[in-house]
Amino acid sequence: MPARRRRRNRPRGTSPRRHARPRPRRQRRRVEHEDARLRALHAVALMRREGLSLRAAAKRAGVSPRTTVGRARQALRKRHGVYVAIPLDELRRPMRVLTERGLVVLDVESSRAATRLATYWHAVDTYLRSGDRRPLSPYVGRSFLAGGHRMPYITDPRLLDRLAHAGQVSFEDLYESSA
Repeated sequence: MPARRRRRNRPRGTSPRRHARPRPRRQRRRVEHEDARLRALHAVALMRREGLSLRAAAKRAGVSPRTTVGRARQALRKRHGVYVAIPLDELRRPMRVLTERGLVVLDVESSRAATRLATYWHAVDTYLRSGDRRPLSPYVGRSFLAGGHRMPYITDPRLLDRLAHAGQVSFEDLYESSA
């Protein structure tokens, strides 16, 4: 005969204690997941740019080293027992891209394209602040790969001015968060 479990004495009408915190909704978890991924990519960028260790870069990016390795493993290699960032990676990054119709968010497909897009945004910012067209000259007639499509760099000063006056050009953050 199987042993019977002894029930605790609880007042009638009460249920066993549930988790103290309510479970997060699926939407919030997805946003947190994307936010952690972007912070991990930022840590990898710090490792490349400033030569920081994984631990130091993750701390500055506000993410744990374990999360950085988990979310950006393709951009890291282990050499002599230490994680180092490889020079280029093929990780997709959701970034803000300027088109003829305004600002859109597309997946940029490599670290090289993301770096070029960031320097382009710097050139656009320089043009809009000073009116100097020279920073845009390296991008005239050139394009990059984003979202599986060839996207031209917008370098026409009249179009850039029109988009800026319409509020389509913003420089808060190049990377798009799902929040």
